[in-house]
Amino acid sequence: MIRFNFVLLCALSTHNLSAAEPLDIGSQRQLFLDDFIVERIDGLTRTMHQPVKRGPVLKAEEPWEGVYIGVFSPPMWIPDEGIFKQVYECRYDKRGQPHRYALATSKDGVHWEKPKLGLVDFEGSKENNLFPTPDNRRLVHVVFDPDDPDPKRRYKGLLTIPRGRVPVVSSDCLHWRKLDAQLPSADAGTMAFDRDKRLFMAMLKRSNPNTVGRSYDVSFSNDFINWSKPRFMFGMDKDRDQKMAIDAIRRRLANPALAKPLFIDPDPAIGWRRPEGTRHIPTWQAECYNFGVIPYEGLYLGLITVYYPTGQRLPERSNADGFNLIQLAMSRDLKEWKRLGHRQPFLEPSPLTKGLVGNYDRLQLAAYNGIIQHEDDVRFYYGGLKRRVPQHSRWPDGSPRDRATLSDSERGDWLEDTHSAMCLAVWRQDGFVSLNAGKEVGELLTKLFIASGTRLMLNVDVRNGGYAKAELLDADNQPLEGFRLRDCIAVETGGIRQVISWKPTADISRLAGKQLRLRFVMKDADLYSFQIHLIEQ
Repeated sequence: MIRFNFVLLCALSTHNLSAAEPLDIGSQRQLFLDDFIVERIDGLTRTMHQPVKRGPVLKAEEPWEGVYIGVFSPPMWIPDEGIFKQVYECRYDKRGQPHRYALATSKDGVHWEKPKLGLVDFEGSKENNLFPTPDNRRLVHVVFDPDDPDPKRRYKGLLTIPRGRVPVVSSDCLHWRKLDAQLPSADAGTMAFDRDKRLFMAMLKRSNPNTVGRSYDVSFSNDFINWSKPRFMFGMDKDRDQKMAIDAIRRRLANPALAKPLFIDPDPAIGWRRPEGTRHIPTWQAECYNFGVIPYEGLYLGLITVYYPTGQRLPERSNADGFNLIQLAMSRDLKEWKRLGHRQPFLEPSPLTKGLVGNYDRLQLAAYNGIIQHEDDVRFYYGGLKRRVPQHSRWPDGSPRDRATLSDSERGDWLEDTHSAMCLAVWRQDGFVSLNAGKEVGELLTKLFIASGTRLMLNVDVRNGGYAKAELLDADNQPLEGFRLRDCIAVETGGIRQVISWKPTADISRLAGKQLRLRFVMKDADLYSFQIHLIEQ
């Protein structure tokens, strides 16, 4: 696991504390992606954690699935059926052949089956897992909505049309109908569903004069029919993102362990100019290729698929080649986005040390609009694609490449293996960002909040000799009798549900409705979140 740290230099003080209204946090877990719950900190660092990759879990294996698959939304858990469902696109090399759509199912989200649906003919047989879409259009961003009172609208998705999207609904994820609405968008985009707020969010690819390259607007709906006027949501800035892009591209091209795009324009530092009369396709910059939104414990995670175009595609010069990585952001109002980890990668392509065949996420990554909490872990599904342009059929100057020139490993990679997969990565619950104490004691003081639970639980890692303690303070910042630091039983082992208790036994429930603060004291420990439970577990 890779970490990105920065020191928090705010000094802990018992004076001049915020006079703002107390926060009503209920039993919601409080994370440390921002300072929403933080009043003062001292001697701690904030760390962004990368998930651990588990490899590909779904790929093209049948003739009707084409040469690779495209996935635009994460698996959906269907409680009544006890299975996950996954809609994906089957892509073909033949020009003019429309993409088809398929359904896979799984009991564990890792091992997938492709049921024979008998709905679509492929080369004279319906023994496949394909299903039809309205007007044979592309179906993307499917979500499951178990709370819709109309069972014919349990599944919702967006259908692509020229220059836009049309909402579609289904009772079984197989038979779809269009609704009377339309959203403006270019080819890319995502959709998210905040079930608690019954809020649908369509992220739409547009352009914005204040950003570089692609940018994203957002439109909201509570009923999936009436949508708000799209407004700007996110794009890469013209300053810091672009300065970082030059360094990111240079580092990748200089690293022999990383896959390279086929087409690479000369470094702009040498003053190279594109030939006169050719189409201008910007390269050596950072663009927001896609933007995903995930509701999570009262906030929103932003998954930024950053695209670094490196060179114009040859010989047609119709687009650019390049590579992707994923950055992490967060927001509490879906307007202002805080970039996490100094804009370093949250997820990046796999190295060539994993070989070629089966190494799908070595160049292109695609984030989906959702995560799945599974036992004590969080599952993050993402798309991995070996290339942006075919690398087995042409040379870097755009001239045709004879397949006879392919090595055995290249032949296995490009001709015998598929080109993409849905991949899985995992990390601990709330494991995006932690506050970390080393050998020296570090402290955290929360903002004022209203007590409403029965026990305090920590998601914490504790190293040998380390500990985490807590005390409760009143609105005047005075320790409460029975909940002082000296009475706290130190947590000396790690876990996502470590209970904080005091001796003699103190009952937090008697503080219900009171205004309180929490003061944490830690040594050799990493704190991911805390929660005041409403019920005993």
